[in-house]
Amino acid sequence: MKLRSFSEKPRKLLGWAGFLVLVVWTLALLRLNYWRIYDNTFWVDETWSIRLARMTLPDMVKKTATDMHPPLFYMLAMALNRLLGENGPAYHLSALIPYMGILFLACTEIRRQFGLGPAFLLVTVMSLMPEPLYFNVEVRMYSLGAFLVLTAYLALRRILTRNRLPEWVIFSLASLGAAYTHYYALISVAFFYLILVIPSLRDRKFRQRTAITWAAAVVGYLHWLGVLLKSLVSTAGDWWLKEIPKLSECLLYFFESWYLAGLFGLIVAAYLFISVRQRKGKEEKTFISPDSLWVLAGLASLAGTAAVGLVLSYAVRPFFVIRYLYPLTPVVFLILGFCLSKLDRSKLLCFVLTAGIVVWIWPTYLHIRDDYKYQDMCTKEFLEIVQPGENAVFYMENMADFYYYFPDIPEKYHWKIKDADTTYDEIWYFKETKGEPEDIPGYRKEMVTKGLFTGWYYYYAWRYQAVE
Repeated sequence: MKLRSFSEKPRKLLGWAGFLVLVVWTLALLRLNYWRIYDNTFWVDETWSIRLARMTLPDMVKKTATDMHPPLFYMLAMALNRLLGENGPAYHLSALIPYMGILFLACTEIRRQFGLGPAFLLVTVMSLMPEPLYFNVEVRMYSLGAFLVLTAYLALRRILTRNRLPEWVIFSLASLGAAYTHYYALISVAFFYLILVIPSLRDRKFRQRTAITWAAAVVGYLHWLGVLLKSLVSTAGDWWLKEIPKLSECLLYFFESWYLAGLFGLIVAAYLFISVRQRKGKEEKTFISPDSLWVLAGLASLAGTAAVGLVLSYAVRPFFVIRYLYPLTPVVFLILGFCLSKLDRSKLLCFVLTAGIVVWIWPTYLHIRDDYKYQDMCTKEFLEIVQPGENAVFYMENMADFYYYFPDIPEKYHWKIKDADTTYDEIWYFKETKGEPEDIPGYRKEMVTKGLFTGWYYYYAWRYQAVE
């Protein structure tokens, strides 16, 4: 016993040292994302979130029922607005807090279940890859969706390996939350539910809990399911989306490189092959282990979500934007880290891959950081120049939205000069293209800003001042 405790003590100290390094690394990466909550640039979709967050709860729920997104994220944004006031950081926190939740899961549950290697990999990817860099602070529902889908996926593994009641409760709540955050997150977690059918076929207790979980999901989402169907019908004939992403774009979306995508495929295939071969050698009742089934659940969710979006888009009309896959991002890289951890020299492989991603993606991080800083500088200059009077209106060439900055100024989109309302003393016309606009009788025009980059667009602002 003494020899065993003596040998275990260095191992425990080494484990705690690794955990401390993970926490320090996580906090450093959080700092690289945190500073951007003070960014004051919001693009069109973000200002739509802000509009909803400023409403009353009944009005917000009613409004989202006519939109293509469910209300849970907007409730979070609304709560932060009421708690912290009307300011940019409060809105950005609606995305940063779920991202922090993902980091917390990586340092706790993922580290306990899979080890330090997968935890380091997930923390790094979710902090430095281009898509997470945007969505970790963007006032949209994608960060919250990623956190809830990841939570449901982690609970699914516990269900498949331990089948304890608390995991079923967590799975139900997280998956229902994901469904109320984004409709494609609903599709993603639906494939987790389908996987539960397989172990239910041979285990009566598991089958009972699966049936109860399915019933709870139906009851919990039944009311909003009617809203979803109405939204699909109402937008089937007229919606803003015109293009359908390619299958190759869906495959590449998470990885930014075909090399990393190919590596993912090789590592996952190697793990599944080794797992099946080992179980056959041990003459197990089933050739698929609970962990392999869990990996297949994640892959089915990824493939199924993309397939539903593409089939729906080709069969009816474009309903699928590639970013709708984003909530599955932590699932994809958790699968990668898990499968890698099951191979020989797993710790070394995990850390080499993580270090390689940092070196490869760091210049991209710096570029995105500089973009944000440049936009924030342009936004500050834009707000110093654009000073509308009391009787003013904003007209947009396309779909700009400055509601966050000027909530009392009416806005009209896709505007033409011939449609000008001449009851206003000032008419502000925001163009995304060069060229002088036409005159408005009774008004004097001047260019106010020339190509300022804000809200991910370049704007040429023209002011028409009524001539007395």
